[in-house]
Parts: sequence; structure tokens; C-alpha cells
Amino acid sequence: MFIAQLKSGRKINLLDGYSRSYLKNLQEQAGFYCPQCKSEVRVRAGTKLLWHFAHTPGKKECVASSESHYHLLGKKLLFEQALQSSEQAVLEPYFPRIGQRPDLWIPPHDIVEFQCSPLKPERFIERTNGYVQENLIPHWILGKKRLKPLSTSIFQVNAFDWLAARMSSSHFPFLTYFCPEEKQFYLLSRMISLSSTRVFGHLSTIPLTHFSFLKIVYSPPPLQRGLQFSSSTWLHKKKQWRLHAFKQKTSAHYLLKKAFLNQGSYLSLFPSEAGMPVPYSFTFSEATYVWQSFILLYCVLPCAIGHPIALREVCRTIELLIERRLLTPRLLPLLKKVTYRHACAAYLELLVACGILNRQGDQYMKQKNPTLPQTMNEAIVADYKLMEYSVKHGVNVLFSGKM
Repeated sequence: MFIAQLKSGRKINLLDGYSRSYLKNLQEQAGFYCPQCKSEVRVRAGTKLLWHFAHTPGKKECVASSESHYHLLGKKLLFEQALQSSEQAVLEPYFPRIGQRPDLWIPPHDIVEFQCSPLKPERFIERTNGYVQENLIPHWILGKKRLKPLSTSIFQVNAFDWLAARMSSSHFPFLTYFCPEEKQFYLLSRMISLSSTRVFGHLSTIPLTHFSFLKIVYSPPPLQRGLQFSSSTWLHKKKQWRLHAFKQKTSAHYLLKKAFLNQGSYLSLFPSEAGMPVPYSFTFSEATYVWQSFILLYCVLPCAIGHPIALREVCRTIELLIERRLLTPRLLPLLKKVTYRHACAAYLELLVACGILNRQGDQYMKQKNPTLPQTMNEAIVADYKLMEYSVKHGVNVLFSGKM
């Protein structure tokens, strides 16, 4: 941390340019203390790392007790850039009512946290809720070292990084990363969940000098008309789901295997209408073929043709599966208004586009049954035809780019 205080309450900011000798004398005569936990800290004024205050051993419970050089440099650069936008920007402010000290505060409401190492989900949520309690808006910026591109359009995003996701005006989640060494922001936008840890995404960069803290949440590049992901990559992934479905040992897969057997089929031969890309699928931790197969098996197939299927009943079915820990809604503390119900609604609309359902007002009428493939080759051919149809007709925003 850069700021400590004396017993008198006076704050010392190491970015203010104090000399090494002055700090040494002040430490010997008065001592430095952490504004948060009140324990004594020591100034570290070496030649290799940024000057900073460090807690004495045994004070691990304080959030400020361990910060890497990468994090300190990032915090310093973000603060200096924030001052270009707002002279009121505050470095390491302490909010006593919630006992939290973020990296930056841009009054009146914006909080910036530069997070390089993972936090436990409950700790992340606790800190986020604390800021909200103080009528503050937290903006979590991740260290660029956490950005893991697997190709030009596919990225690995783990459960912790998802905690920092925000929603753009185009209804796609996005993540913001910052590299203090490159002095550049990386915006991972148009994120489409491919699996529990893989997403399609669009990566753009913003130089630090072009970043305005008056507009912390940048609008990602506008959607282009047409396909928002690689259909061939999705089909390859869907083929892998089929080939490896029998190996999966989770309770959800066990239940799906049993349900498909009751239909005279196998999990690896799930209908092509399952495992399809739909908006808001990121609200589930599971791959799309898992939760979509549950909807087909429990809500669509048992319903007689010509009979209604209500969205609320579909959501209730999913809710029961969640209560039984067979499905897992993804933790998205910054997107509280977005839930798995949005994904369920989007999926029913996809089934309308595929001719399985017909929408009439607030309910859906069943038109026909989804087809259960008889062989793996038949399933793969059907997957290709359905994807081709969906691309041609732009069945949802992921296929058309049209909001």
C-alpha cells in the first residue's frame, strides 16, 4: 500500500515524493500505521520495487497486507490517470462503516478495484455488497495476467473472473483487464459461453492515456450484423460433447443418462435442439447441452402436441434442479438483474424459431417433438443442418447481430 498514517492521524502518501531519509526519520520517531487494521507497518524504500508500506509478519488478515509489485504499479498508474479525469480522485480511501479500503475512489460514487489474484467468491461478494451499501458503484479491473486467450476468438475464463463481469448496452457480458507494464487496457466483450470455462469473445485494447475515469464502463465495439461466433468451432465442441458424454460422472449427467434411457435413447444422442448458443447462457455454469436437455426432457417431450408450455413452469423446473444441486447458476454479483430465467426465455424463443414451439401471447404451444437421433452420424448431420438453418435465418442475436 502507498498510504499509511501517523498516530496523530496524519496520512503519508509515498507517491508525494518524500525522501528516503525523511521517511526513515519519521518511522523511527513516530511510526507508521495501517489506516484499516491500525497495526504498525514499515516503509519499504528500496531500489528495485516501488516504495510502499508493508505489514509486519502475522497481519495476514488485513486486505492490504500483501500486494505484488505488479499490483502496486497498476494502482499507481490508474490513480495518476484518474487524476487527469477528476482532481477529486482519492488513492486508497478508507470507509470505516464497512471496514474496506479500495484502490481508488472517484467521487461521488465510483470505486475502482485492481484485482490481480483470485479472491474467494464470498469475499468478493462481501466487498461488492459493502460498496453498494455505501451507495458506491464498484468497478473491478482484472490484471492482464489473468487474460488467457486460447485463439483469436476463444478465451479461458474461470469462475473468479466471471465475478467481475459487467453487462454492455448490447446485452453481452464483458470483462476489463489492465496491464501496468504495457500501460494498456484489454476489453473482452461480446462474450458467448461455450462451456464452463470457455467463451467466444472479441478482444480490443485501450491505451491508458485514452482511458477516462469519467466513463469507467466503456461501451464495447458495436455489434456487427451476422454471426457473433464461429459456427464450425461450436459444432466441433458439440461433437466433443456427444463423444465424451458417457464419461461424465456428475449427478446431472447421471440423471440425464437415466432420462434419455427412459426415452429409448442415450445422452450422447441428445436432440440437436440442445447444445445451441442462446443469449444469457452464461448464467449457467454448465454447458448448454446439459441445461437445455433438461428442458427438452422435463418440459417439452412430456407435453402433448397442441398443449401450452409456460415459461414460469420451465423456470420452476430449472429452479428445482438448482435446489437439488444438479444445475449451478453462475455467480454474477455485478449482474444481479440477469438470471438463468433470461436464458430459459431465450431458449424457448430458439425452439420457436426451430418449429418445436409456437408462441401465442405469454405462452408457448407445442408444435412437434424434437427428434432423437438414432446414431452418432445422424446426430452430427442434424447438428450441422440446424446450425446452417439458424445462421441463414438469424434465429437470435448471436446469429444475426440484430438486437
